[in-house]
Amino acid sequence: MAYHYERSQNNEKSIVYLSLANQKATNANAMEEAKGYFDKAMDILDELEDSITNRERRISLLINQFVVFEQLFKFPQYYNLLTHYESQVAEISNTGLAGGFYSRKGGCEMQLGAFDKSIESASKAVKLSEKSEHIETLVFAYLDLQWSYLFKGNFEKALALKEELLGIMTEDFHHFACVRFYIGNAVVFAMCGRWKESLNEGLHALRVSQKYSDNGHIALAAWAIAGASVLRGDIEKAAEFGEMALKIAPNPAYEAWAQCILAYTWCRAGALDKGIAVLESYVQIFRSVGSKFSEVTYATWLAEAYLIKGAFDKAEQAAREALEINQRCGVKLNIGWNHLLLGEVLLETNVSQALPHFEKSEIIFKNIKAENLLALTYAAFGRFFKLQGDATQARNYLKKALEIFERLGTLLEPEKVKKELADLRVLEAEK
Repeated sequence: MAYHYERSQNNEKSIVYLSLANQKATNANAMEEAKGYFDKAMDILDELEDSITNRERRISLLINQFVVFEQLFKFPQYYNLLTHYESQVAEISNTGLAGGFYSRKGGCEMQLGAFDKSIESASKAVKLSEKSEHIETLVFAYLDLQWSYLFKGNFEKALALKEELLGIMTEDFHHFACVRFYIGNAVVFAMCGRWKESLNEGLHALRVSQKYSDNGHIALAAWAIAGASVLRGDIEKAAEFGEMALKIAPNPAYEAWAQCILAYTWCRAGALDKGIAVLESYVQIFRSVGSKFSEVTYATWLAEAYLIKGAFDKAEQAAREALEINQRCGVKLNIGWNHLLLGEVLLETNVSQALPHFEKSEIIFKNIKAENLLALTYAAFGRFFKLQGDATQARNYLKKALEIFERLGTLLEPEKVKKELADLRVLEAEK
């Protein structure tokens, strides 16, 4: 219908059917086609008179493109469009539409790593949406806030939004938002080392996605479960869900996230060359398309992979690069993580410079309650003091690490710490 109305020069009908075709293609994960329909509709709108009605149609069309640009990794282009038409938003009286605009602007800023700006835009969207009683827009604004708080390390605020969201909607109302919210919760719990809660949220997201046959979100839920599993040390489960995510991923963006979680799993399983090659490739891709949302984490994982391999020069360079981008974006957890990785590298190359990095990571992880990473930092402190010949300090930190790992139910790490403690007893006996 859009094809024929375009050629009949019936612009009004062309816009209607191009918009419908755009949404149908989006729902089918045919994002290149969806963007093509969007571009044609915008071109036609630019030819029509500059009326309030046409401005509202343009803004409405624009705010429906978030997922399209997300899946095509074209956030800089989308943000340019949003900022270009922002002045028109101030001239329309439809507060629901204005709220939708700022929720998408906040989501785009989040993807570009501007988390403070994202919180500002999303908060504006919340006020506009509450004023207009536009629930769908309010839900998207809450999503922006949740993920931005997550990256800023304000986990309590991120989790608190769940009750507000569930108070205004059900999964039947908007399963897309519901699934992404549960996935966000799964990631927060994983960052805190709350493995059981993370798995429960991820599995709930998976069930809802399967109920609606939404392959993109099935892949994303499986990605979240794989991420929590690999961080816990359950390599088998991480591989299982990572493979699920990759197999069902309907387009390159979901495939990229699945590939990265699998690559990290391979690295932790010992298949380092295979995993590093994938992470190197995708970190470069994310940098080239401006996706700081993805780069800040996967660049950190790449640094860890080099460390595990024993490629200390590469590990230090990668960790410093990742630290710089995370500091610029204000991602507290990854700032602490990269300081931990730098300290680990320096234990091998220049032990006298390691301690300040561990001290910085300890402060951050305590502040944001990232307990599993805090335990990893305590274990690193233990190794540092062991190398310094301070058995008392080494034992104290190793015991702190062991207590946290065992309380959380972290796998693999407790045995490593127990071995460090056993080695320490042998060294003391020899003295």
